Amino acid sequence: MSLFAIAFKNVKKNVSFYFLYLVSVAFILTVFFSFVSFSMNGVMLAKISEDGRVETMSRTIAVFLMAFVLFYMSYSNQFFMKRRMGELGIYALLGYRKSAMLKLLAFENVLICLLSLVVGIVLGAAAHQGIVSGVVGLLDLSIDRSAVPFLNGKAVLFSVLFVIGVIAALSISNWRLLRKTTLLHLVRLEKSGEKKMKIRPVSAVIGLILMVSGDVLALDSQRGKESVWSKIGVSPIGLLMTGLIVCGTALFVYSFLPYVMQKLKQRERLLYREISIVAIPKFMNRIRTNAKTLIMLSLLSAATLGVFGSTVLTSYYPVAALTRIIPSALEFKIERPEQAEQAILALNRTVGEGGFQSKITELIKAGSTTASLPPEYSLAKEKGREPGFELMSSSDYASLLKQQGKKTKDLLLDDKEAILVKYRPDPKRQHVGEIYSLSLADNRTVDVTVKRITLDNPIGFNNSVGTLIVSDGVFRQFADSGMPVTRVMSIDGPGLRDSKEAYEALRPVLGDNPYFASVYARTYEITYSNSSTFLLLGFLTVLFFIASGSILYFHNISAVTYDHDDYTILSKMGYSRKKLKKLIHRQILVLYSIPFILGLAHSICGLFCYRALLMDDVLGQSSKFILPIALALSISVFIYLIYYVVTKRSCYRIALKN
Repeated sequence: MSLFAIAFKNVKKNVSFYFLYLVSVAFILTVFFSFVSFSMNGVMLAKISEDGRVETMSRTIAVFLMAFVLFYMSYSNQFFMKRRMGELGIYALLGYRKSAMLKLLAFENVLICLLSLVVGIVLGAAAHQGIVSGVVGLLDLSIDRSAVPFLNGKAVLFSVLFVIGVIAALSISNWRLLRKTTLLHLVRLEKSGEKKMKIRPVSAVIGLILMVSGDVLALDSQRGKESVWSKIGVSPIGLLMTGLIVCGTALFVYSFLPYVMQKLKQRERLLYREISIVAIPKFMNRIRTNAKTLIMLSLLSAATLGVFGSTVLTSYYPVAALTRIIPSALEFKIERPEQAEQAILALNRTVGEGGFQSKITELIKAGSTTASLPPEYSLAKEKGREPGFELMSSSDYASLLKQQGKKTKDLLLDDKEAILVKYRPDPKRQHVGEIYSLSLADNRTVDVTVKRITLDNPIGFNNSVGTLIVSDGVFRQFADSGMPVTRVMSIDGPGLRDSKEAYEALRPVLGDNPYFASVYARTYEITYSNSSTFLLLGFLTVLFFIASGSILYFHNISAVTYDHDDYTILSKMGYSRKKLKKLIHRQILVLYSIPFILGLAHSICGLFCYRALLMDDVLGQSSKFILPIALALSISVFIYLIYYVVTKRSCYRIALKN
């Protein structure tokens, strides 16, 4: 019988064994091919990339994806090689040379990879068409869909060449393993890694301290300017944090877990139970083999949850922040008297009379002679404007908040009080009670005391940053002194924040007005500018989930397969199927929970660090950060739960079959 025929029969007879491997590799190649097709789609890239940024990102992500696919398939190949060592030992006893065994393995890899590639190309092409449709619909692009072929010839050729390269790399890896392995090792290699690990309490404590220190260092970013991130620098502290987490996780798994299990083993009341007496010693005996996989899975889970969480957070928060950046649905500074009337007429034709509310708010730019002023006073200078406060009357402030559907309590001010609208949150409320001397046109000053601070800005930051709410009397005093008054129109109404029609109705009227702000237009701009980034990160996230879940699956299947004879013995000793399932469930749960819990802890700390360092918090509401993070983590738990259920059922079938 030829080697190719043997390889074909091996794959055919072990369909159930190879099934998830085929599915996972096909899934990875589906994601890979859809990404390659997207990165080679000139029609789409011409529409969404104006400065070459998307092309550069695609090339960078492509290199990362190729390395990731190669890593995953290499790991899977090592798993199957370990499972096949006993069989290869039999081939060696029958007189097969190592070169013949290498050809056999190569034929099997070719069959599996080509089958997965065919499935990946077909599903990837369909996924690419879905991505194109989604991006076109989301960004409202005008694209000739007939110009986007179902199968991109360049993408197919690139994927085929890449898979051939992967097969060659796997063959080289297999040859190196076979070349240095003796006949005895071929038969016993799958059991050779089970060595007792020494218990090192000092290393266990050091590992725990290092790991916790890395997460604490990440959380220290919440202190803002007082944190070590601000005092020392983001790059050195980021490298230090990563090193602490990686080293700490490695020592934690290598030393701390065996130390904890040893302590549990010494507790007789806990150890001498039907499940614990088998599970704890088995985990102790396998800790050296499991350690490397657990470390890799812990860090991979942290990366997966971190990338997924940051992607969801980055896509969600800018849109949520529009409630402050543009508090009204439509807003513009009135540069010509007729603009307000023209805007009302345009909306009446589009939305209909009574379908919206409008208000014109007056603002006065006022300087201050006070030495210590809040940062909002000078923020306008960064935009090329004159620094100062934008004064607004308390009555205008109250009516505008009411139009926007916000609370209007505690807005009564006397002539010596003011409300300071903060750009960023001020938890310490350090500006409350400060006295500001505001300059009138005739060089006189009016002193006002900050009664309270608020984040409820009624005017968008495009038109007013350093807003100071004063009493109606003080505002009239400034207006009567001859200081110039700026008028801003704010428009609100049901559905106007998402209304493309309302925005397009005002564009002919306000197209040349640089102060025209629309929630719909800003949302579209955010979505358009970040869509390619989110799409590319989405590819990575899917691959991370596939890799981490599949590695956990294969690792548990391997462990249960090795222990099949042990389960048979336990069954003859009186263990019922229910107890054996409980034992298997306990072992799977440990191998799933350790990397997931460690990865979850690292990713949560990393996400809070990411939020503090890289995101401009203008909302001051922790729920706006917690909600997307919780959503991302919930989806992650659901995905891991699916893998867990599939793994558990597969292990039951292997362990309990006669």
